[in-house]
Amino acid sequence: MRIFLGFLLLLGETVSAQYRVVLRIINEDTRQAIAGASVMIKGLNKVGVTDILGLVRLEGISVGSYELKVSCMGYGSKEVRVVVPLRSAEDLAVTLEPDVEMLGDVVVSSSRINGRIKDLPTRVEVLGTEDMEEETSMHPSNVAMLLSEASGIQTQQTSASSGNVQIRILGLDGKYTQLLKDGFPMYSGFSNGLSVMQIPPLDLSQVELIKGSSSSLYGGDAIAGIINFISRKPGNLPDWNVLANQTMRGGTDIGSFYTGRNKHWGITLLNTFTHQVPVSIDNNGFTVLPKLAAFTVNPKLFWYPTDSATVSLAVNTTVDHRIGGDLVAVEDGPTAAHPYTEDNQSNRDYYQLEYVRHLDGGRLLTVRNSTSLFNRSIGIMDYEFSGRQWSTFSEASYLLPWGQHKTVAGLNFLTDRFSENRRMDSLIRNYSFVTTGAFVQDDWTLGRRWVLETGIRNDYQNRYGNFLLPRVSVLYKLSQQWSLRTGGGLGYKSPTIFDAQTEETAYKDVLPIGGSVNAERSAGVNADVIYAGTIGEDLHATVDQAFYYTRVNHPLVLDSLPAGGVGAVYTYFENAANAYTTRGFETSIRLKQDDWSLFAGYTYVDAGTGVAALPHIPLAPRSKVVFDLANEKDGDYRVALEAFYTGPQYLYDGSKTRDYWVTGLLLEKVIHRVTLVLNFEDITDTRQTRFGPVVIPPVTNPAFAEIYAPLEGFMANIAVKVRIL
Repeated sequence: MRIFLGFLLLLGETVSAQYRVVLRIINEDTRQAIAGASVMIKGLNKVGVTDILGLVRLEGISVGSYELKVSCMGYGSKEVRVVVPLRSAEDLAVTLEPDVEMLGDVVVSSSRINGRIKDLPTRVEVLGTEDMEEETSMHPSNVAMLLSEASGIQTQQTSASSGNVQIRILGLDGKYTQLLKDGFPMYSGFSNGLSVMQIPPLDLSQVELIKGSSSSLYGGDAIAGIINFISRKPGNLPDWNVLANQTMRGGTDIGSFYTGRNKHWGITLLNTFTHQVPVSIDNNGFTVLPKLAAFTVNPKLFWYPTDSATVSLAVNTTVDHRIGGDLVAVEDGPTAAHPYTEDNQSNRDYYQLEYVRHLDGGRLLTVRNSTSLFNRSIGIMDYEFSGRQWSTFSEASYLLPWGQHKTVAGLNFLTDRFSENRRMDSLIRNYSFVTTGAFVQDDWTLGRRWVLETGIRNDYQNRYGNFLLPRVSVLYKLSQQWSLRTGGGLGYKSPTIFDAQTEETAYKDVLPIGGSVNAERSAGVNADVIYAGTIGEDLHATVDQAFYYTRVNHPLVLDSLPAGGVGAVYTYFENAANAYTTRGFETSIRLKQDDWSLFAGYTYVDAGTGVAALPHIPLAPRSKVVFDLANEKDGDYRVALEAFYTGPQYLYDGSKTRDYWVTGLLLEKVIHRVTLVLNFEDITDTRQTRFGPVVIPPVTNPAFAEIYAPLEGFMANIAVKVRIL
């Protein structure tokens, strides 16, 4: 009897025992923690919300089996069963799949408020995880093609031999686009010419685009807009992906990305290697694809001293060596009969240090510092231009939610120094910029329908003085499906010799920036109308009609003067008397039903110089169409058909080009942990050499036509991706 009574007493204590259940909610695609997810225990009055680490703690749970419902805006909900007490003291990890129909609920950082897209007065476009996966399969070495497929963005190739590329937004030169990596300004000046050619997509979670003047957000260089490349962060579960890619024209890519973490430490590690044999496609004896060897090593260490603080340190090394030109000279070395080569060598090294602290009430403290060193040499036959760009960035910002406001304020300090290696002549184009800035931005929610965003930045630069940059944006929600945005702001750009035209000549005989040259200034406005909803039972539709206008005052233009020799000239920059203007609109439509998705975009740009003799900004197509139709079953297969139309463009001599179409097909099959990809680019073999010569004789000292269309033509590649963990 005593034994029986003891057993009943022990049983009663077990039944009445209370336990804690800890869950970690993570993104199924990126393995990153999901903050703000709701966890509910069915049948009990127990609800919890995850913190910034994706953790939720449910206290006072009795022994038993329970159904838990996990949900979060922007993700599909999931139900899981847990048995209490848990068999292991470790956190129970639950993955949620991103809901592409709810892209408006994606949180972005480029607006500085860290808000959802649909609640931001500033129009931010996002290329998400699916786009990153597709780009990794198609072009694992760089993001140039990914950006060219976005509406309103044009990739401009600046060399027929070496394949260098710049990014243009809404018709403006690539120097007006500010490129960021995780909010750090990384690519400007001398380093901008090879920027997108040295950013692999394998470690990216998304790319955020803001078109239009954005200098008040991030300072100079953002007259046309900003592109922010967001890298993946460690999730609770380790993730290790390896990729191998081979093209039909002798290109080989090998890449690996690993991420993992425990309670206090996390790490991501990116390694890529690219090799390309020189290829002459048009039988003109000159390379379209240069001889290339490049690699990137990018480890990033995360420390979590507390649940609310994160310290991260990223180190990057990228080495790139490409040789193009006369195929005989590239393969066997220059000779008197075949002397022409373009030899590009670059080393890019940087570190990024960031401290993020989440405080009570949604307050956020962020402190950042980075240093970047970029060495590059460009050699064309017996001419060489080389130099070193050393830049630093420091910023401290504080986000304060109060009442119906979200206010962020901060200070930053930037240096940008370029030192040209000494040459025989006296054309040393060195510069040293030091910029001190302060900014304030406030998002004010006025009831259920209005959000007013105001901001102001003041930058002081050691050479070009003070820049006061106000901006304002308004969001009005007409209904649950319809909304309106409008806004505008000022911008500026410090003059340097680095732009698309001088890049094409390798900066040969370009004079230093004169003392009478002023900084370029801009004013821009934009507006858009958005519909996001469901048509019928299951057709999800998003339609965005946007309008833009940008005016650039004191734009830099090239002029020339005799150099003293027979036919020799120097080129130099001066401020044009007339302003450049770009105006236009952009229409984008996204449809999704079951396994089918469709994206269609049309961009119209009228880019003018204000000069009667050459009224159009060169290499700015007036019309561009992007079309993407896909059928996809998660974890099984994907088939995508793409088509791109580029309208006529004007060249620097005032002549008008023809329009053209480019099409592509992607086939992808998932077999357990292995993904097989077969990709076909430019199926119709559209090439500029079909419209006219690109290389202009003699081959011993050739000239090159301006590039406005693809040069590679038809291309196929096969890729294998393996998820090891």
